Amino acid sequence: MDRGRRKALKLLFGTLASQVLIKPASAVKTGDAFINLCNLAISHEYGAIVQYINHSGVISDHKLDSVFMMNMKDEIVHARSITEFVLKEGGTPTVGIWPPQTGKDPVTLIKEDIAGETAAINLYQQILDMPESRKFRDAVYKFLRNEIEHRKRLKKLLKEFSEKPEVKGRKAL
Repeated sequence: MDRGRRKALKLLFGTLASQVLIKPASAVKTGDAFINLCNLAISHEYGAIVQYINHSGVISDHKLDSVFMMNMKDEIVHARSITEFVLKEGGTPTVGIWPPQTGKDPVTLIKEDIAGETAAINLYQQILDMPESRKFRDAVYKFLRNEIEHRKRLKKLLKEFSEKPEVKGRKAL
């Protein structure tokens, strides 16, 4: 397995990375690495969608909810588009989901979201570095810019909420 792919998987999946890859690098044909990274991006986007929905439900704050929903809408577009890339390249899109994080502390949840956006930024940069991304470069570059913007919004919120201890998670109904 090449070092860049191993690094991306470790970043995205932690200790689960070794279970995500089935083929050794020597068995990967040209183009398969691109499809595998795209499938990893799809999986990451699915996880981000679920995570944003969860965090929106857990945290009782209109401003945070608005940012979560705005980011989630972009993630849906990313997942749908990358699915089309995989199909155009002759691959099978994944239905695997990156493991979303949850909890009750708003600051911790925002930090988890920032970590997810950082992982997505790194993944899209790796995809852009691949020659096979040439035909999808404009779209992938737009996704990268979106993820950078998501992280920027979340960092701004993190600063605000770190200084605002009265924000709590939602109470059980």
